[in-house]
Amino acid sequence: MKADQLRSGTLWKIIIHENDISAQNSDGERVAIDGTDALDLSHGDIIEVLTDNRVVRLHNGKSSSALIYITNQCNSNCIMCPDSETARQKQNTITKQFLLDYVSLLPSDLLHIDITGGEPTLLKEGLVEVIASTFKVVETAEVQVLTNGRSFADEKYTMQFEPFSKNRLYIEIPIHAGEGKLHDKIAGIRGAFDQTCKGIKLLQRYKIPVGIRVVVQKLNIWHLTDIIDMIANHYPNIMYIDFLGLEVMGNAFKNKDDVWIEFDDVKHFLENAVEHCLYRGIEPRLFNYPLCLFEKKYWYCYKNSITDHKIRYMDACETCPMINRCGGFFSTTIHNTTFQARPIK
Repeated sequence: MKADQLRSGTLWKIIIHENDISAQNSDGERVAIDGTDALDLSHGDIIEVLTDNRVVRLHNGKSSSALIYITNQCNSNCIMCPDSETARQKQNTITKQFLLDYVSLLPSDLLHIDITGGEPTLLKEGLVEVIASTFKVVETAEVQVLTNGRSFADEKYTMQFEPFSKNRLYIEIPIHAGEGKLHDKIAGIRGAFDQTCKGIKLLQRYKIPVGIRVVVQKLNIWHLTDIIDMIANHYPNIMYIDFLGLEVMGNAFKNKDDVWIEFDDVKHFLENAVEHCLYRGIEPRLFNYPLCLFEKKYWYCYKNSITDHKIRYMDACETCPMINRCGGFFSTTIHNTTFQARPIK
């Protein structure tokens, strides 16, 4: 049987042993696959066969990390979101059972898992079930939930996550500004700042580790130190802040004139933010920027973070000895910047 002939409506994990290839679903059903398909499939891949016989790879078996995508929908409308408002308003077809089946097929030796969306807390109590299932399946992976944090303003909801406080769960929440008016403008929702701040406080009350994300853009570039001070003053248990560059698609592309700032123009602000984090006792981390943008002394907090299939490099990057250390550029962003890569000597 060819992979595209597998039954649709279920998920299949690819198992390759020597010259044999098979697919197994979450019910334990196992089907032999034509060996020629092994050219396109890897051991540990999780695939879905759509009704039109297209095969979609949901997890790459060669990767040490995995993505659990909960929903396309969101209860905010951030001005720089890489998804469009139209995409977020489409009907969500991902069910809780689909997610549980997917998790059951994940390798047990993964190192890192991102739970994301859209806004994953829109799954409500189902998210708690997905996380609990993840910890049962995956033995040692760090599990990170990317959320706007607003749902955690409801204490009855937040307290359901307390059992994970001693596990490997981290909640990452964006703060767009040091005060409500600008944060709400960026989030596209009035009152978002107050809900997010209350959510952070409740998560910390239940001893669930929280990290802060700051998507750096034209609207908040002058306020990075204010954000750092607000976090240090109100949330002393926050251990790190991630500073992220834009992915220029969706809302970010639509609002490019309002949010985009060139790499060279952001350099000074980012390096100053790193220094200010250290001054306030918070670990800084840099994401989604080319390595050559920064002075070498800031490389310690640089993260190679862009998803493999989205990474692009400029022609000049090919001669750089640090290309494997560098996160490169988003495939969309590289076409929207005037920045010229500078191979590191």
